[in-house]
Amino acid sequence: MASNTQRASNRTTLGRRKAARSVDFGLLEPNYKKGRSTYSVMYSLKPKVVDFDKVWVQLRPTIIDIINLVPISNVQWHHKFSDVYDICVSIPTPLSERLYQEVKACIKEHVQQKRAEIREVDPDLLIQEYNKMWNIFHQGAIYIHLLFGYLNKQFVRQKRCTDLDNFAQYAAFLQIPDVKEIGCLALEIWKEDLVKEILPALVKLLLAAIDSDRKGNYPQVANVVSGVINSLVKMEETAFDAPPEGTRYKSRESMTAFYQENFEKPMLNDTEIYYSSLAQKMLAELSCSAYMEQVIIMLEQEEIRAKKYLHESSVEKVISLCQRVMIKAHKEKLHSVCHDLITNEENKDLRNMYRLLKPIQAGLNVMVKEFEEYVKAKGLEAVSRLSGDNVPQQFVENVLRVYNKFNDMKTVVFMDDGEFSSGLDKALQGVVNSKEFGQSVPKASERLARYTDSLLKKTTKGLSDADLETKLGSAIVIFRYIEDKDIFQKFYSKMLANRLIASTSISMDAEELMINKLKQACGYEFTSKLSRMFTDIGLSQELSSNFDKYISEIKPSRPGTKFVPTQALILQAGSWPLNAPQLSTNATTNQTAQDVANFHLPMIFQPVIQEFETFYTGKHNGRKLTWLYNMSQGDVRLTYLDKPYVAQMYAYQIAALLCFERRDTVVVREIGEEIGVSGEYLLKTIRTIIDVSILTCDEPTLTIDSPLKLNLSLNSKRMKFRLQAPQVNKVVEKEQEAVANTFQVTQDRKYYMECAIVRIMKTRKVLKHNALVSEIMDQTKSRFTPDVAFIKKSIEDLIEKMYIQRTDQNDEYQYLA
Repeated sequence: MASNTQRASNRTTLGRRKAARSVDFGLLEPNYKKGRSTYSVMYSLKPKVVDFDKVWVQLRPTIIDIINLVPISNVQWHHKFSDVYDICVSIPTPLSERLYQEVKACIKEHVQQKRAEIREVDPDLLIQEYNKMWNIFHQGAIYIHLLFGYLNKQFVRQKRCTDLDNFAQYAAFLQIPDVKEIGCLALEIWKEDLVKEILPALVKLLLAAIDSDRKGNYPQVANVVSGVINSLVKMEETAFDAPPEGTRYKSRESMTAFYQENFEKPMLNDTEIYYSSLAQKMLAELSCSAYMEQVIIMLEQEEIRAKKYLHESSVEKVISLCQRVMIKAHKEKLHSVCHDLITNEENKDLRNMYRLLKPIQAGLNVMVKEFEEYVKAKGLEAVSRLSGDNVPQQFVENVLRVYNKFNDMKTVVFMDDGEFSSGLDKALQGVVNSKEFGQSVPKASERLARYTDSLLKKTTKGLSDADLETKLGSAIVIFRYIEDKDIFQKFYSKMLANRLIASTSISMDAEELMINKLKQACGYEFTSKLSRMFTDIGLSQELSSNFDKYISEIKPSRPGTKFVPTQALILQAGSWPLNAPQLSTNATTNQTAQDVANFHLPMIFQPVIQEFETFYTGKHNGRKLTWLYNMSQGDVRLTYLDKPYVAQMYAYQIAALLCFERRDTVVVREIGEEIGVSGEYLLKTIRTIIDVSILTCDEPTLTIDSPLKLNLSLNSKRMKFRLQAPQVNKVVEKEQEAVANTFQVTQDRKYYMECAIVRIMKTRKVLKHNALVSEIMDQTKSRFTPDVAFIKKSIEDLIEKMYIQRTDQNDEYQYLA
């Protein structure tokens, strides 16, 4: 028996600790966890018979002392904790319920005593006195809760949860027993027996203190006011734990019901009345600008005030209420001056208006619309004043000036708000894609392509690499707003081809930089052909080097044969925007092709051309070479003059000039018959040679029968010069119209559209008409903006080709595998 007792004693010993002589509840929180308090003496937890009345007589004064934060010794705390445990596990019957009722009565009596004391307090000092009582009582309730931790665990929680656990599916319909943990019970008694009696007077004083603060008479008891207000939330605690020192008290929404009903509601009502009348008064006395400034100041002050006094759950409600009565109720007046503020660019007032209207639902709609319309009007005005020879540069610079100005305004005034960003994009898209009177397509694609062409040519001077990159980046800004990006691609690829073939690019790095920027904007597919053009140039240089070695090897076996030094560019037909023998995409293309169809290559070039074809076909079986003589250039040395001039010419010009190798005077008709060129193009070719004074014509008007003479007295400051390419029509901006309406552009769009439809239907399998149209628009917008009729025509074509079919459902398509 002794052995069993010893084991029980050892098993139930709670340990030892070095204890302070007393616990000061007014200054410190005890470091006792529930059910884990430690003793400086051995104590058995074995149940025993307890004389409740005797124990309670000693326990009750300690409870009162603890509630009043009277310091007690550590040993006394341990003994009282043990007394609670003994009562809860006493035999033959636990006395937990009786203990609970006695503690409840004790606390109730104490609270009633405090109620009697506060009745005698001067009404003007009610807040201060109540706050003192509350702080002591609340802290005391925390300690009482800890002291009766075992009672809470063994009696209260079991009584509340046992039935609900057994009938969990009916928990919503079962009545929870009216039993609370001791800490919660103390706060409930405080609320019911003391607070509710003085609540009307308390709320009145609190509202008066807040109102006084609004009027600039800051109460000296601000902390007291905040403490009293937050006490209305704290007394609703259910998960009863002391908050860490220095942290703000937080609670669940369900714990603020008493606070909301008895204080927050009248406080919000007072706030609404105050600011409604104040707003009416300010609107009558102040200008709209001054009104907005005052409202911003008041909102900031009210937010600070709410955070200082109120529970955190009320802060957002107060701010929303103030915004409703001072902004939303009068937003029509703010909207009425919005147009003038934007057109006058009153940035300070616009910033204030934005700050006020941003939190209001749909409050910014009018501002965004006015901003978008103003930007568009300014942009259209900027692009309508273009004149002179550098229209592309003027167009880009004017659009960028508008973009930079209003993009800065969007950032500084409207804080990069998404709605204003969208408005700016829509406005600039309307500006860039605007059509001039009488035009069916916008000119932005051609202008931007010509602008980038001017930047990337060798003729560009005074630009560092950083400046060039900046300007190309600015061009991409405008490019993103162009709807018909495929037309820009046509222009850009044509100009890039000219630069690469003529070796007039400022640098290959700059060309590659621009292509990378286009790739980032539109994807790899958009620039795949442009990248292939670069590859062809690189491969051609390697091929020319190998061909030179080949010629040097066969020369010994071909004595007497002269091979003109040649650098051939092998260009992939599908990637380069070149057509033979067409020179341009103007209306006279077919006639030009007829004029040069019978061109006779000069005999001096034929050996090297034949050898190159043999060399190339030997390395690449199955490929066909088509010579683009209209794009071919060569250097001709004029050896009949005193100075060794070198003229860079096109193939047709070289052929015409070679007619003067054995004679000094030749008739135009004879030149045409000898080189196989006729018509208007022959005259244009001869005119380009006359313009540089290599040939002379005595007749004022050049005709087919005009005699030409070799200028034996040519004198030029430059030893090397270039002849212009013959052009049937002068290249002007109107070429945009021709490019946009060419069969090739239409066909490219048709193929791209059909590929997009097939991709979508292959993924979706079955799709409604409207959904299909929407997805098509999303996939094609990176290249062009199709109209609905074009989409319907493409769908019909694919149905005929049996890629898709209509289903039995209305307006629905199905993919055919």
